[in-house]
This record gives sequence, C-alpha cells and structure tokens, in this order.
Amino acid sequence: MNISSRKNSAVFRYRSLNRDRKVREEAGEFNIEGAKLCFEAVSCGLKITAAFITESAAAKYPAVYDALKKKTEPFVITEDISEYISDTKSPQGVFVTAEMLDKGRNTEIIESGKYVILDGLQDSGNIGTILRTADALGMDGVILSPDCCDVYSPKTVRGAMGSLFRIPFFRAVLPETIEKLKNKGFKVYAAMLDERAESLSATVFPKKTAVIIGNEGNGVSAEAAAAAENRLYIPIQNAESLNAAVACSIICWEIKRQTTERID
Repeated sequence: MNISSRKNSAVFRYRSLNRDRKVREEAGEFNIEGAKLCFEAVSCGLKITAAFITESAAAKYPAVYDALKKKTEPFVITEDISEYISDTKSPQGVFVTAEMLDKGRNTEIIESGKYVILDGLQDSGNIGTILRTADALGMDGVILSPDCCDVYSPKTVRGAMGSLFRIPFFRAVLPETIEKLKNKGFKVYAAMLDERAESLSATVFPKKTAVIIGNEGNGVSAEAAAAAENRLYIPIQNAESLNAAVACSIICWEIKRQTTERID
C-alpha cells in the first residue's frame, strides 16, 4: 500500500507512538528508525507490527526491504511522509513499529551475573548509551528504577544502537530489589562521592556484582545507597563529576577486566 497523505491513520499512529510514552505503554509497542536498526530488529526476532519505507530506501537497502517483507507488508511512503514521521534531521526512509520486549520480565529470574542498576536517570541518551555499553562489555542486564525515563523513547532506541534488542532489562523498585540481590549473594555498589566510598582502582568485584548509577543531577538516592551498603568512586581531577553514561562505561570496563582476567 502506498501512503502520500499525512492524515493517513497509520502515519498518525506512528507519530503518536514517537511522541507519547503513555501511548507506547498502552499499545505495548514502540518505533524503530533507520535501515541498520530496522534490519537488526528483524534479525533479533522482534515482532514487527508495521513497516514504512520510501521507494528510494527500498532501492538503496534491498536486504532491509526483503527482510521487512518477510514480516509484514511495508507501507511505501513518500519522502514528505518520511520527513514528517522521522525523529531525526536526515531520515533514511525506513521505519518499523514493534512489540515491546520486556513484558512480564521480572528481577526474580536473576540468580547470578553482573548488572547495572539505574536510579532515576532522566536523559534518554544516557540510558541508550548505557544499554549499549552494558551489552558491549558483557554485563548480564540493566535494572531501571520506575522513575527512569522511557527506555522505548526514540532517542533511547537510537542511542542503544541495537543493544536494546539483545540485553535483558528490567523495571523494579530499587531498595527491595537490591535486598533480594544481596540475599542471592550479590555485592551491590553505589557509585557516589562519599567519605565511605572505595576507589574504583581498589575495588575487587565478585562474580555476582551490581553497580548503581545515580540520577544526573542528584546522584544515587539515599534509599538505594542505604540498601547497597557498599560505595565506590572513580578518581578524577579538575572536573567535579562525570557524565552518568561515561561513569558507567568506566566501571563496566573495570568489572569486565577483573571478572575475565581473574579466576575466583
């Protein structure tokens, strides 16, 4: 089916999913944009509920077009519609809507591994970058507090660069989740500047490890820090602090270095 009108119901629905978290949550669906990400979504087995592609994109990315056609009949859209529904300045002309990934997922299934816990992060780009970093550095999952921004926002989906489709992630109330992890043998660290904090370079991470990264402005909440008990900090100079995603990357790298080079 060809679409050339901005008033088309499928176009309206796509834009609504892009703009409104409540619409996404009620529908249980989210949008993905770009040839590479759309191809990865199909390759990772996501259930595609709608697809849109321009004629020029179909010609430029034939493998993507063929992959989409195996999942659904893509709407062929004009360049004007592509720009209208895009969340980027230079759209590639390929878009899909997919079902959300973490329905029913719950932290009770966690028994071991290495996890990042996000406490109230509000920047979609930070969360996308952290998902990508955690995936790249071999973390086993990411736990997000209920007040973190939407993991399915267009900016987060782009920032995660496909890692959103692979790495497990959970939403959970932190203090009680941290206690449950500790009862299963996890050592939980809050990354924060505190007189009781231990330098990252001196911290020895066990194989069951979780690290809390705090809100961009306020850091780790008092409740989460109290539940964690352990604290660590990254030694820096000149600057007062690091961006949340950068701090997470440094800590994840050190966890990977230790847990892959050391045999407990």
